[in-house]
Amino acid sequence: MSFTLALLFILNGAQGCPKLRVLAPGNYLVPGAMGDVVYREDQTLDAYAPPGEPEPWAIIFHGSRGNKRTHVTQLFDVLTRAGFAWFSLDYRSLEDARAAVDYIRCPGRFNIRGDPVLIGEDTGAAIALSLAASGPARGVVAFGTKPAGTGGTKDATSPDVPVLMFHGTADEEVPVLDAKAKCEKMRNCTFRAEPGAIHEFENWRPDQWAWKEELAVWLRGDRRGLWKDIVYARPEGLEQRLDAFIPEGGGPFPAVIIVHGGGWEAGDKVTYVSPVFEPLAQGGFAWFSVDYRLTPYMRVGEELEDLRAAIRFLRRHASWFHIDPERLPLLGESASGYLVTQVASEPCPSCDVQAVVAFYGVYDFTRWTEREDERRVLDRLFGRWTPDDLRRYSPVSHARADLPPMLIIQGTADELYDQAKEYTTRLKEARAQFELLLLDGAPHGMENWEGHPEWMFYKKRLVDWLKLTLNSPARWRRTSSREP
Repeated sequence: MSFTLALLFILNGAQGCPKLRVLAPGNYLVPGAMGDVVYREDQTLDAYAPPGEPEPWAIIFHGSRGNKRTHVTQLFDVLTRAGFAWFSLDYRSLEDARAAVDYIRCPGRFNIRGDPVLIGEDTGAAIALSLAASGPARGVVAFGTKPAGTGGTKDATSPDVPVLMFHGTADEEVPVLDAKAKCEKMRNCTFRAEPGAIHEFENWRPDQWAWKEELAVWLRGDRRGLWKDIVYARPEGLEQRLDAFIPEGGGPFPAVIIVHGGGWEAGDKVTYVSPVFEPLAQGGFAWFSVDYRLTPYMRVGEELEDLRAAIRFLRRHASWFHIDPERLPLLGESASGYLVTQVASEPCPSCDVQAVVAFYGVYDFTRWTEREDERRVLDRLFGRWTPDDLRRYSPVSHARADLPPMLIIQGTADELYDQAKEYTTRLKEARAQFELLLLDGAPHGMENWEGHPEWMFYKKRLVDWLKLTLNSPARWRRTSSREP
């Protein structure tokens, strides 16, 4: 449908559909949302359907308390990040809900495609289940499912579409065993009990928010490509996120965990490391670029724990991302070149990796005790430290034969070049598997290498090394090389 024709549908009505009436400029919750769109008499909905390619869509039904902008607002961000248009309703009955579905489906009115996912909480879950049982829907998501008792809604409705049901184990309004039994009676229902959670999911604590990631995965289905802002951990309630790229194809794919640098105190998952995104994607790798807590708010120990949490998250949920948990390397640069080698150097139950790529990292803190500026860095990283602490947190102290294979990439004009030479000497003495790849004249920072064709060979060497190491580990050998 052309833009002009779509505009005529919206302004003048089409095929008997009423005109679009928007009573509020937005809902003051999500940029770009339309507020109070009249769909039936005095009933309204909020709509988020951004321009561009038509998107899959969801309808949200609040429960017996509140309205379209309360009790369900945490869903708005999850749906938006999952690439969904969404509509949150005020309604009085099941008939109102049906009228809303018909209104939204009006051709050309909203930028949507396919059948809706119906999402409800409390009594709204029963509304969603009844609608899915009597009309086309892609699936149902239910929180704290409770009989609606309105508009002829039938309890124990069993739609043919997939149902994802979340329920708190401390729910005093609907016992968790009753909700689970209801799910088990359905044809295609997945039940997720949240330990310690009460009835209203808006009151669930951050340590009970794993439903957000599971729902996002369920909504995305088998879509590939770039996926932003996935929460992999919530230490002390602080969300730590990663971006993912999933290739097209069957998989499972080898997957590179990318960690940005920034002196342990700066940067994020799109800073410094962006030059490696394209070659890894073009090379057939999935990749995950990770945020982590920074100094001076946290110490190095917490940063290392964040990386371990990211590894565990991806290993635990490998099927979500179509990746092979036994082909999972780490890649870091500068400060994170240190972090990834240190993580791989220490015992890490359930977070082992199969290879490490470190660009111009710091490998020995014991040499940073002479100059005042370096001691200040150590104070920031470790707090009150001792020489034993510095040895413990220095990868050179942990060189041994059973380390995962390592690719050390280093510019010879970088002030950290000596650290790379020292570390690879220790690796060689320990008979560890490694390659040192030198870029003659290159300074610190891969972003500073862009625009210099003489250094770009590292991208192909990176991809080739990862493929060889992950696919044929028995053929791996220790080498040191420069540009041919």
